[in-house]
Amino acid sequence: MSERDPYEVLGVPRTASTRLIRAAYVERARRLHPDLVGLRGLDGMREINEAWEVLKDAARRTAYDISTGGPASAASTSDSPYGGDDPNRPFWTGAMGPPPGRPFGPKLTFGIYEGWSIGEVSRRDRGYLAWLRDKPEVEAFRAEIDKLINPEKDEPQEPRRGWRR
Repeated sequence: MSERDPYEVLGVPRTASTRLIRAAYVERARRLHPDLVGLRGLDGMREINEAWEVLKDAARRTAYDISTGGPASAASTSDSPYGGDDPNRPFWTGAMGPPPGRPFGPKLTFGIYEGWSIGEVSRRDRGYLAWLRDKPEVEAFRAEIDKLINPEKDEPQEPRRGWRR
């Protein structure tokens, strides 16, 4: 494991909420991911992954804070970005973080893009919409998802002229 302080690695204060820590992790992972920057990002990616492993879990985070002699963090399950304190919600709910702009139109109330509008999801991850289209939870959004996935489908087609065989 890296000798650097995980708070320093992610650039967050010790009092940061889990949501803020996760946002810092995602931002750094997007900058350092080896698929984007090649092999030069491997060491940085390992370092932020190690920091995230310590700080994402409230118990491990508190244990780290106590072991380093710092004040125990105020990490609690209620500020978790994954589903708060509701044990009936999957841990990945809202995992993509807050929407990138101002959501307009119908917003998802489930899944990793919770709180995002359908349009924002289509700009970020069209494959997720294609996968989501067949799920029973999206019955209310299905028409809009179909429009976003196949925009030319709704355009009126010109009648065919000529002979048909």
